[in-house]
Amino acid sequence: MKKTKDIKSYEEYLFQRELSKGTREIYIRQARELLIFLGDKAITKRIMIVYKEHLAKKNIAVSTLNLYIVAVNSYLKYSGLKECVIKTKKVQRRKSVENVISVEEYNMLLDYAKESGREKYYYIMKTLALTGIRIGELKFFTVEILDKEMFTVTNKGKIREVYLSEELAGELRSYCKRSKIESGVIFRGNTTGHISRTGVYKMLTGMAEHIGIPKEKVHPQSFRHLFAITYMNRYGNLSELSDILGHSSLETTRIYTATTVQEKRQRLSGLGL
Repeated sequence: MKKTKDIKSYEEYLFQRELSKGTREIYIRQARELLIFLGDKAITKRIMIVYKEHLAKKNIAVSTLNLYIVAVNSYLKYSGLKECVIKTKKVQRRKSVENVISVEEYNMLLDYAKESGREKYYYIMKTLALTGIRIGELKFFTVEILDKEMFTVTNKGKIREVYLSEELAGELRSYCKRSKIESGVIFRGNTTGHISRTGVYKMLTGMAEHIGIPKEKVHPQSFRHLFAITYMNRYGNLSELSDILGHSSLETTRIYTATTVQEKRQRLSGLGL
């Protein structure tokens, strides 16, 4: 009977591979769910195909399903069961970004944040929209980097430089002074630690709902998309944008050269046929 390996040792293995904390948590959770599903059953290719069908019945997005499959396969390979790994589902490459917040909606959110006294979120949104960083990278914004107007981000095994405009750096200095933030992380949670991705998302969706913006438009990547689309429309430099966003392939960045779903619909409506 083929057996999987201990979860604790697997957790250490993932740590040694230098995977991010979030990735490790997903991989461990999926390994545990697999073991619960298996019970006392032996691992075979057939049972893994059945497990794949079990995952597919959860009514989750294909991208999420594939993430779970990759996580499960990682555990199988670690357990010496490479012959039992399962295939991911094929996903058609998106030709457009969807649910992108518009410049008008972005400005509405900024105005509401300022008027309602949510200064921290006002500057979080400006920072996301003016740098193209991910929400999880807000933790790299410290008082110390403001004078340099740039810093280095290490994410998903890749290193890239993030640049701040002189205007943004100046606004953040003023914010830190008013908020008595003298050193360390600028955007903090309830403690001295950096604000969580979930905390930012909850506040953004709450503000969006209050002023009538669909909450799906303020998803974690929304401001990054806004930055990328605005940058391409203004400068048209795909290679430079790819470097700024930290993409390993131009093909990943190329989506921002395409029209959005809404723009496609508007053009179809204007055919006059």
